[in-house]
Amino acid sequence: MPHVPILIAGGGSVGLTLAGELGWRGAPCMLVEPRTEPNPHPRANAVANRTMEYFRRWGIDQALVGAGVPADYPAAYFWVSTLHGREIHRLVLPGHAELERMRARSSVDPRAELHWSPYLKTIVGQHAVDRVLREHLATRPSVDARYGWRLEDFEEHPATVVATLREEGTDRTAQVEADWLVACDGGRSLVREKLGIGLSGRGNLARFVSIFFKAPEFMDCHAFGPANIFFPLHVGHRGFLLNWDTGRTWTYHLILDEGADWTKIDPVAAIEALIARKTPIEVLSVQPWTAHALTADRYRSEGGRVFLAGDAAHLFTPTGGLGMNTGVSDAIDLAWKLHACLQGWGGPGLLASYGSERRPVGRRNTAEAADNFDRLYAVMQSGDELDAEGPAGDRLRQALKDDLERQEKLLKSSGVLLGYRYEDSPICVPDGSPPPPDDPQTYTPVARPGHRAPHAWIARGEHAGKSVLDTFGPWFTLLDFDGTVTCAAALARAAGERGMPLAVVRLDDAEIRRLYGDRALVLVRPDMMVAWRGDRCDDAQRIIDTVRGA
Repeated sequence: MPHVPILIAGGGSVGLTLAGELGWRGAPCMLVEPRTEPNPHPRANAVANRTMEYFRRWGIDQALVGAGVPADYPAAYFWVSTLHGREIHRLVLPGHAELERMRARSSVDPRAELHWSPYLKTIVGQHAVDRVLREHLATRPSVDARYGWRLEDFEEHPATVVATLREEGTDRTAQVEADWLVACDGGRSLVREKLGIGLSGRGNLARFVSIFFKAPEFMDCHAFGPANIFFPLHVGHRGFLLNWDTGRTWTYHLILDEGADWTKIDPVAAIEALIARKTPIEVLSVQPWTAHALTADRYRSEGGRVFLAGDAAHLFTPTGGLGMNTGVSDAIDLAWKLHACLQGWGGPGLLASYGSERRPVGRRNTAEAADNFDRLYAVMQSGDELDAEGPAGDRLRQALKDDLERQEKLLKSSGVLLGYRYEDSPICVPDGSPPPPDDPQTYTPVARPGHRAPHAWIARGEHAGKSVLDTFGPWFTLLDFDGTVTCAAALARAAGERGMPLAVVRLDDAEIRRLYGDRALVLVRPDMMVAWRGDRCDDAQRIIDTVRGA
């Protein structure tokens, strides 16, 4: 029976990210995915700034910029009655190209929203993301990607997991022995169900039918102009209309009425009703889905060798673009911990920290997405009165606009995407500093242990012009802002004694030092989260043993 250290069941965006991160680190793994090609029906439409920061390390970030909506396309969002009716509200954000021009003209202040990250949201379909990720995996020799194969069954033993795989469309099966199994097999996870892990939260928020279509003359059918997303608010057309290119290819997520059968929806008629005219339409695919806000009760099996990630661990409504991106961060957190244990320096508490860190984030983010949906759905209860002339219609539209202005966290969500934190993490060393507010819209850059290491552009020295994030390698990085502190040598020596890879990076930049809490040393984890900071370390070995889970 062949043996593989890490078996990944499911090759959607999260499974591919996990394999990609392991491959970037040179860790051997096998990925099995039933689809021989990426799912052609787009689901998520935005790659978050945090996700792009991970992909930047692999060198694939620029392959995603412009892979969907072009980099110079206006990043506009419209809330409308219908596409043949009235505009209720709009939000215009900088597109990628405009963001770069704005940065070139502005002073570099990492506390300003413009400089929270090298990216805003990158508008590109999940099908295109998966294609780029598959191409990345093909360059990583330690990754054995088996497309056209699925996990059919598994048995967890004290020292291994024995998995049965089946080739799609045939009776051919194979068995594989793995040290660990990671379930990235979606919302109906076979692995989660077999483990008997329940889901908690809110289920069945709404049912949708998703219509993926091409309409080359669509932009001529309305007067609103280009946009990334339209939100029709009319009760008969309510949902989301997502743009995948320059307005020729779209997905219309139509909210179904109670008891409605999605198979009875005529997709062309639904689109034409939205624009109130006929136009050439090619329906590419139609799929139903249900919005949830659920989180798995555990992210790990009781035996400790099976893990859940992505949709297997949490189910989202897409409002806010948090689902795929939360799953990607699951994968990044788990990848380095698995590899550390594979190399032998990860302590017994390292893998246990995956659930204690990521499950609270899953609960936080599913609740935030549900709140976004609840507030948006609440303004989707009006009919033709949305377009009524006269004072009553004006008052209704103004009231809705006032409400929608308070809902902009739906799209301006860097506080959620960058501001998550691992409070009370067993593998971070607290320094007694208070946490910043956890605001869904506003991110507070802080290098407090358990938080994301803030991005900033380096002004001088050998790393000038780079982001601080670019100095982080695949393992632990010790930022040395002083250069004379003997503690740096003590930490490096303690890490070496435990076999824990650690690189020391000297940064002579007073502004970044202040951003990082004006400490002489900051220890950054392999997932670009802060593990420890200080001016002195009286017990370097204790610090190292804590952050490696020992």
